[in-house]
Amino acid sequence: MKSREVRIRGIQVNALAGRKKSYTVRWVVGTGPKSRTFATRALADNFRSDLMQAANRGEAFDSGSGLT
Repeated sequence: MKSREVRIRGIQVNALAGRKKSYTVRWVVGTGPKSRTFATRALADNFRSDLMQAANRGEAFDSGSGLT
């Protein structure tokens, strides 16, 4: 099912002791929370930017995968 109800959250930094940081992009499609984790902040920021551009164009997001 497709939905145009999308809320894009910020980027969360995940830092575990003794490990490299990772960055998680979080967003909500309809009522279902979605997330994707990246190794670098730049990759996470690029993915979040793509989500925001799709939402601004009014594209419908898939409720299952959370992607357009």
